[in-house]
Amino acid sequence: MTDAVKRLFVEYEKAFNAIDAEKQVQFFAEHFISAGPKGSIAQGRDEFAKMATKAAEFFRRVGQTSAKILSIDEIPISNEYSMVRVHWGVTFKKSGNRLIEFDVTYFIQKTGPELKIIMFISHQDEEKAMKELGLLG
Repeated sequence: MTDAVKRLFVEYEKAFNAIDAEKQVQFFAEHFISAGPKGSIAQGRDEFAKMATKAAEFFRRVGQTSAKILSIDEIPISNEYSMVRVHWGVTFKKSGNRLIEFDVTYFIQKTGPELKIIMFISHQDEEKAMKELGLLG
């Protein structure tokens, strides 16, 4: 894994762990795609910032207590792009120390002075998983 990609995800992990939506948004390109089991959406960073703020409020409300990267694997696509699969572990008040694990694949653009996330794919249905864990009503 390149040092630049490692640095990006070390900082992204800090922002996710702190539930800091404003910092998380900075890691994304001006326009990007988010996808998951229910479909995909292309959006601008401003739209995402609003969504990320609501998501942060949601994670606080359901009691997220920590988030950390358990493993990370970079697959270079070209000199300018990489695919990075991240295996996350998150804890919630209701789950105690038990890690809730999930995967997200990120596509990273290396064309400017800073690396940016241009796409991410959530591998699990987040809402369904949270209902199964009793985190949602």
